[in-house]
Amino acid sequence: MIPPPFSRERVVIESIPSRIFEFGVQRFASDWKSYCAIPIIAGFVGWFTNYLAVQMIFYPIKWRGLPIYKVEGEPFGLLGWQGIIPAKTLKMSEAMVNTTVNELLTMEEIIQRLDPDVVSRILLPQSGLIVRPFVDELLADRPKFLSNFVTDYTSDTNRGMIKQRFAEKFLRDLTADVQENINTICSLRHCVVGKMCSDRSLLGRLFQISGKDELLFLVDSGLYLGFALGLIQLVISLYFDNPWTLSLGGLIVGLATNWLALKWIFEPVNPLRIGPFSFQGLFLRRQNEVSADFSKFFAEQVLTSRQLWKSMLTDPTTLPEWEKLIANRFATFTSEVTLGAVNLKLKSRKLKAASARVCATLFDYLEDLHDYVDQALEIDQTLRARMMAMTSVQFERVLHPIFEEDEMTLILSGGALGFAAGLVQQYLITGSISIPVLSFGGLLKRILLPAASSIAGVFALSVALRPKKQIIKLTERTRQLRRRTQRYLNGSRRKKRIPSTKV
Repeated sequence: MIPPPFSRERVVIESIPSRIFEFGVQRFASDWKSYCAIPIIAGFVGWFTNYLAVQMIFYPIKWRGLPIYKVEGEPFGLLGWQGIIPAKTLKMSEAMVNTTVNELLTMEEIIQRLDPDVVSRILLPQSGLIVRPFVDELLADRPKFLSNFVTDYTSDTNRGMIKQRFAEKFLRDLTADVQENINTICSLRHCVVGKMCSDRSLLGRLFQISGKDELLFLVDSGLYLGFALGLIQLVISLYFDNPWTLSLGGLIVGLATNWLALKWIFEPVNPLRIGPFSFQGLFLRRQNEVSADFSKFFAEQVLTSRQLWKSMLTDPTTLPEWEKLIANRFATFTSEVTLGAVNLKLKSRKLKAASARVCATLFDYLEDLHDYVDQALEIDQTLRARMMAMTSVQFERVLHPIFEEDEMTLILSGGALGFAAGLVQQYLITGSISIPVLSFGGLLKRILLPAASSIAGVFALSVALRPKKQIIKLTERTRQLRRRTQRYLNGSRRKKRIPSTKV
C-alpha cells in the first residue's frame, strides 16, 4: 500500500535518501583532504601494480633469489623470481612455432628461392678448402707425390683445377641437393627454438616490439581504472568507518585493473558493432602494424642465414642427414669427373669420416653467402604479407600466449601489491594499521559489504568490456516479449471477430 501524498510515512521515506546524502557530504567535509586522496592513491596503486606486472613478464632474465627451491620452467621459487617469458622460453617459443611460424613459412618453399648458380659463384673462392677433408682422408695412404699433386689442385689459389673447371658444378649440384632434401636436413622448429633458448631475452624483445602499444596500455590503464574504482572506494569509506576498506579496496583495485586491462587488449576478437560504434581488442586493431614489426624482428634477429646454417650443421637430428648428403654428392661428383674410373663406396669409413669433417668446418666458409641468403629468402616480406592476411582468431594467437601462460599469476600479483599499497594508504590516513574483528557482524559490516560494493563496481565496468553477451540476452528477452505481445493481440482480435451465439 502506497502512503498518501502528504502523510508522515511518505515524508519519512522520501527523506531517507537526502539524509544519507547529507551524512556523506558532512563526512567528506570533515576530512576532505584524506577522502580526496583515496581515488588518487587508488589510481597510483593501479598504475604501479600494472607496471610491476609488466616488468615481471620480462625481467629478470635469469632467476634471482635464494637458491633454496626453484621449479624449472616456472618463474617463481621459494624466495625468488624470474621473468615469465625467460622462464618459459622453451614452451612459449615452441607454441609460437606451432601456431604462427609453421602456419606461415615452409622451408621447402623459401629454399627454392636460392639460385644455385649464384651460390656457386659466391662460394667458389672457398671451394678448395671445403673439399679438402675428402682429399686428406681418401689419399692418406696413397703415395706422397699423388697427395701433393691433388692438394695443389684443391688449394685456394687461382690455379686450382677444381676451382677453375669443376668447383662450380660441385657447388651448384650441392645447392640443388640441399633444395631437394631440405625437409630432412633442416628443422625449422629446432632452428627457432634453439635461437630463442640460447638468448632468453630474444623472445621478450620480440613481444615488447610487437606489443609495445598494448603493454603501454596495460600500464596506463591501471591509472584510469584505479582512479574510477577509487571513487567507489571513497563512497564506501564515507559510510563505513573502517580503515580496512582501504586495504581491501587496494586488493580489489590491483586485481581488477590487471584483469580488465588484459581483457581489453584481446577481446572481443572479432569486431563487434553496437550502433555506430565498433569494438575490438586493442592488439587486433593493429594487425598490419604488428605484422610489420614482428616480421622484421623475426627475419633480422631469429631466422637469419647464420642461424639457419648453424642449426642445420649442428642439430643432432639433421647433422647425420647432412653428412650423408655431402658424402653422396662427393662420390657422385668424383664418378662424373673421372668418367666412372673412380667409384667411391658410400659406406666407406674414410668417406664417412671425410664427410663429417666437411660438415664440422663448412659453416666457417659460408660467411660471404649470408647476405645473399637473407635477401633471397625474403622471410620478412613473406611473413608480413601472410600475417596481414590472417583472420582475427589466428592473429590473436601471435601475442596472447605470453599472457595466457601466467595470466592468473599477473592478476594475483597485482592484487597482492594492491593490498600492500592499501595497508600503506591505511597507515598514512589513520596513522596505524588495524586488524579486522572477524565476528559475523563485524565481518559483514566491515569487510563483506565494502567488498560486495567494490565487486559490483568491477562488474559494471566488465559489462562495458564484454557487451556482446549482455546485448544478446537483452535482445533475446525483447524478442520474446514482442512475440508474447503479438500472440496476445492476435488472440484478442480473433475473439472480437467471432460473433457470440446465444443458446
